[in-house]
Amino acid sequence: MSFFIVILCIALILGLLYAWLYRKVSKHIPENYPTDKNRHQMDATKKVLVCFGDSNTHGNVSYNWVNDLHFQLADYQVFNAGINSDLTYTLLRRIDDVIACKPDFITILIGTNDVNATMGKVMEKRYQDLGRISKGTSPNFEDFKKNYTEIISQLKAKTQAKIAVMSLPVMGEDLAHEANLKADKYSEFVKQLATDEQLIYLPVREKQKDFLKKNLQPLKHTFEETYKLLNFSVISYYLLGKSWDEITIRHGFQLTPDNLHQNSIAGGMIRDLVKEAMKN
Repeated sequence: MSFFIVILCIALILGLLYAWLYRKVSKHIPENYPTDKNRHQMDATKKVLVCFGDSNTHGNVSYNWVNDLHFQLADYQVFNAGINSDLTYTLLRRIDDVIACKPDFITILIGTNDVNATMGKVMEKRYQDLGRISKGTSPNFEDFKKNYTEIISQLKAKTQAKIAVMSLPVMGEDLAHEANLKADKYSEFVKQLATDEQLIYLPVREKQKDFLKKNLQPLKHTFEETYKLLNFSVISYYLLGKSWDEITIRHGFQLTPDNLHQNSIAGGMIRDLVKEAMKN
């Protein structure tokens, strides 16, 4: 009987840990998200920077480069409008939160999940189950272009902000993989959109690819293992106290712990590109 109770307790603890981690990843919003409360506590003496995007901006399953900017840009109020697992579809749902800040500068880093959702029906269903896309939606390149163009149209019409758009980070470190080839295509569109709409273009992808090409090493894991690696990364970070950099090394990568997210090297590239753009 006591053995049964021990097993039951272990199962209960594991269930509670899983539920906590699930909420941490899928339900969490950044402390400095532009909520009504945070907007009403804005410092009127500072300019406003809003970083708009997905988990690579959110920074709770990825290196938090937005927090770096918060500490390094003393004359800016920095809002983190990144949400885990978001696509261009969901950025459009949340765009009013950004507009309401009356920002002076906006960064946009989006597209990783738009690409990832095209990598098979299983991935598409995961985004549907998370509520990021409707049950009848199958993300594709044409929708990405349409959504992104609409995001820029609304931000230009409803704010006076300078807008910086970023190419997609690498999706795994096998640059010949289908996911990275798609991300190349999506990034080319972002670059062209920046030219057409006179936006600031930040070459995140180009910088990361150049780093990998100069630092070649054999890979231990494939892109197809991403979901497993992501789970291991979250457990290692939140339960075992490992840093994203330590997890990256353990998984045999250089820039990403799990194929989708950033370590301090990759996140630092993003941060530095944003800082440089804001000087001009």
